[in-house]
Amino acid sequence: MVTNFTATEIGDQIFARLQEPYLDTVKVLNWGILAGVSSPRTIGTLQITSGSTDVIGTATDLDLVPGDTILVGSNVLTVNEVYGQVFSITQPATFTAAAARWYKVPDANNRFTYEWRYSQEGTATDGGQMSEFQPLNVGMSPNDLLGQTFDPTKPLWLDIRAEVAGLSNLHIISFFSVTFELETQAGTIQSCPQICNGCEDPYLDGCTNVVVDCSDPIYNPYSLSRPTSIYKELTELSTNMWGHAVKYFRVEPDNRSRDVVLMEYSLYNVAAQGQVKIMVPDNEMPSQDFQFDIFGMGWEDFEVHITKGQMEAAFGTGKPPRARDYLYFPLMNRMYEVSSVAFADEFNMEMTYWRVMLRKYEERTSTIVGDDVTGQAIQTEMDGLTQGMEEVFGEEIQAEYSKTSKPEQYQTVFSPVADGVRDRIHNSITISDMELRNKWTIVSKNHYDLSTIKDQGIEALVYKKVSTLPIDKNLAFTTWFQPNLTSTTAEQVLFDGRLGDKGIKLTVNKTVVKAYVNNETFQFPFGVAPVNGQWYGMVFNLNNTYKQIANYIYKLNSASNSNPNMPIDQTLTEVMNSKIDMGNAHGWVTDKQYSLMPGKLKMTNIRLFKKTIGQAQHKNMLQQYIVRDNQLADIIDNAIPSIQLRRYNQSR
Repeated sequence: MVTNFTATEIGDQIFARLQEPYLDTVKVLNWGILAGVSSPRTIGTLQITSGSTDVIGTATDLDLVPGDTILVGSNVLTVNEVYGQVFSITQPATFTAAAARWYKVPDANNRFTYEWRYSQEGTATDGGQMSEFQPLNVGMSPNDLLGQTFDPTKPLWLDIRAEVAGLSNLHIISFFSVTFELETQAGTIQSCPQICNGCEDPYLDGCTNVVVDCSDPIYNPYSLSRPTSIYKELTELSTNMWGHAVKYFRVEPDNRSRDVVLMEYSLYNVAAQGQVKIMVPDNEMPSQDFQFDIFGMGWEDFEVHITKGQMEAAFGTGKPPRARDYLYFPLMNRMYEVSSVAFADEFNMEMTYWRVMLRKYEERTSTIVGDDVTGQAIQTEMDGLTQGMEEVFGEEIQAEYSKTSKPEQYQTVFSPVADGVRDRIHNSITISDMELRNKWTIVSKNHYDLSTIKDQGIEALVYKKVSTLPIDKNLAFTTWFQPNLTSTTAEQVLFDGRLGDKGIKLTVNKTVVKAYVNNETFQFPFGVAPVNGQWYGMVFNLNNTYKQIANYIYKLNSASNSNPNMPIDQTLTEVMNSKIDMGNAHGWVTDKQYSLMPGKLKMTNIRLFKKTIGQAQHKNMLQQYIVRDNQLADIIDNAIPSIQLRRYNQSR
């Protein structure tokens, strides 16, 4: 489990992303990462004096021996000798700390493994294309971070992924900071993506590896940091003592629904829930009177105040209230929605709390609750707090509707369905009805059985999309397939868009997945041979931006799938993770339409996208029956039968 910068289990992942891109960057000359390990033996605090080698522990249990290294803030100290609650270090300290937290540095049993990726086209959340993750090391090859040369005219975004590779019992590991030494057109600089919010204590979590100069020789009459801090503390204290506890639901805009023309978002996700204490100005509650208008029943809008500390305690650092958030007020038994948020600058123009205007809550179809464990818990909570008119009068409404509309008497017997994706389909192909589920998530309802076609030289299904790819564009292909392979060498075609030596074709056998791209062949070997009758999800990326090609395959984890407490994203097991540097970008122009070919396979959810899919989104994309980002897709085929498709079986 990951909480902020701390991980507690092997396999947990922590991402470090830049707040702002680096500019004018030519090369990365060096990098450094600070991580610390906590255990029941790293309790208490340390007193350190600048210029001294003695360190005094308070309420500590110093499980240290000479030669051990510990982490205090951004400083790595080496133990010389230990005397109970006191120990010495090999070099005099360069700082002073009265009560500093401390950590052990990672070792062979408690450690992260690190990977990196980059982009000069924008971040993944902004719709930019990122490179594939590569191991982070100090090598100088073209595939290593230190061996890369970047375009100084474009901004540089760097992501670091830390994955827990080892962790002892009762231990936790934290990722504190990352530093990059950069070569720019103007020289060499050192920078860090983390931000320090103040100078009061440079050893606070989140301030490590950030150099902050707190001394200012110039007198500043407007420097009121101490009074401001006291005022903020009093605000938090009064809120904790007299604030009203409410159930708060945070809503975040979905970046994939961003409308650049209207400058708004069309979809919002319910991100988290928590308990927050709020203050009502002068404790003047709104009236309990109900208001009726043409839109239904409502009640009075009113203002509340929410402190920064309350939001951070419930949802983490940097999580302010937003419009569309909603909260349940137990005192009044009412659900409210945030209509607007403003800063309260009542003391030296410092933000001490937010002024939040509330209005009656309205359930919106544009606000989506996720289908993971957290989302299900939030939905259950919401269902217990709200009740709509349809729930109160649902049976009467349905009875009246059935009486008036007579659906059984007037039901239609024919409804033509247009098919704008598939062009034609073989007469002998079988489309089977079968729900493919991952716990409660429906992945697919139908699939193609490509083994029912005996004409091996003719397409099983032809799409309208013609196989074409500009050399400066990318693509991604996803599908679910079930093999029935009897030979270790015979290749079964997964997707065909190749004519001669132009285009792309993907095949699979018991040992390898092959990608034929123009006149080159790329192979992605299986670690364990695919099992006949097992469904596999596949994500294939062709990234011309970074001249990379990658293939990922997942299978349904039947053991964890039956565990009711297992998060849904962990019910897919990765069986292939293979990346290859192409050397050159690949583009092509053909008049061939993409197609499926006969073979010993069952397939469903065939999708072709205009952009590559980041690894963090693989499991989400594979489990989407309805594709949310359909504007980025050229082909979306859920193997649904259609009465309008042309069927054929003649030889050509």
